[in-house]
Amino acid sequence: MNKLSQIDKDPRSFWRKTAKRRDPFPTLGQDVETTVLIVGGGFTGLSTARDLLKRDVDCIVMEARDIGWGASGRTGGFAVPRFKMNYSDLARDFGEKTALDLFGKAIEAVDSIAETVAEFDIDCGFQRDGHLTPAHTIKALRGLKEDQAWLRDVAGDTAVRVLDAEETADALGSPVYRGAYLDPRAACLHPKDYTHGLAAALASRGVRIFVDSPVKTLVRDDGRWLAQTPEGAVRARHVVLASNAYTTPLVEGSTLHRRIIPVSSSVITTRPLNDTERKMTLPIGLPVTDARRLVRYFRMLPTGQLLFGGRGDITGRRKDEAAYRPLEQQLAETFPHLAGIEIHERWSGKVAVTLDSFPHIGRLDEDVHYALGYGGRGVALSSIMGRRLAERIAGDRTDMGPMEDAGFGSVPFHALRRTGMQMMARYYQLRDSFEQ
Repeated sequence: MNKLSQIDKDPRSFWRKTAKRRDPFPTLGQDVETTVLIVGGGFTGLSTARDLLKRDVDCIVMEARDIGWGASGRTGGFAVPRFKMNYSDLARDFGEKTALDLFGKAIEAVDSIAETVAEFDIDCGFQRDGHLTPAHTIKALRGLKEDQAWLRDVAGDTAVRVLDAEETADALGSPVYRGAYLDPRAACLHPKDYTHGLAAALASRGVRIFVDSPVKTLVRDDGRWLAQTPEGAVRARHVVLASNAYTTPLVEGSTLHRRIIPVSSSVITTRPLNDTERKMTLPIGLPVTDARRLVRYFRMLPTGQLLFGGRGDITGRRKDEAAYRPLEQQLAETFPHLAGIEIHERWSGKVAVTLDSFPHIGRLDEDVHYALGYGGRGVALSSIMGRRLAERIAGDRTDMGPMEDAGFGSVPFHALRRTGMQMMARYYQLRDSFEQ
């Protein structure tokens, strides 16, 4: 059976509409064997397969829907060498050695995306020109300046520049920010073209990829793992769970799905801007993620449209246009000259948030590995997580510091997470609004 996914219910996405390729991967229709079964065909799963391929380890990627169907194909497409916390704060909380190590890993993560695009000749609009993190308050700007100073004085890194309020207004075409942190090593890409391009390259080199093949059960059977799908089964020595916010309790007794909070992130795109609007909107041309707790992120698209993302309906339950009105209001606040502009596309996807704001890597069993919880930073960090997963399966191990599974516990009152998310979102919104 060879068909495109028919379960993908996200036709509104700009990325889906403009994707250059949609390779027809098959659905699993028989019983097969492999060394490593990867559950999830997004950034993490494909990155793991990429590095297993380099080590000549046979693997199969199983995707319940379509390649890049989840957050990997709906993200803003930013690859940024930063965590949710500033490096200066990481040094305070974990020590300078750990903070330096995390900084190195963040740079490696973006480097690995660039290397992958070049090695596999992926046509995904990859640009590594930089990224801006603007501060909406004096306090947020102070934190960004402390970050720059720490990188300069401790890490010996002088690449980052902090812009003042006037420079930031000129760069963004927005009057609402107090300054900005500019890192020239960040990148952006077309996420659908990246995931499909990488999947096609891996498949052409022997990696077996199946779509519309949800793993329903995963059990031990005669010393190996047996994964059952509606039309077939996979027997494997190792399993990688790479489903992030869409993780379910496949392994008996696993609480992995209770260690994350799936949060809806919403995105809109405007109609193509006219020449006057274009000159006034994001003149610097770089992708932007601001320093709010409830972030706003935006970038110009090759079509002349502005992509604007953030938190709309945080639970993801509402699907009507009204669910995106808070985001349209945020766009108008950020770019007053675009207030009321026609919106062309609206979509949303789930990101996985953890209590400590770090992604985590670990294992549930000797042969069942996982990486998840990127909290909106998954484009870059998933690439390095995939590399580490492949290393561990091959018998190597690089310590990932605070991203290891030690202390990665369950979310209290997980059953009430939607109510908790709404309360937390309102709390963060108030702090973002009233903080000076």
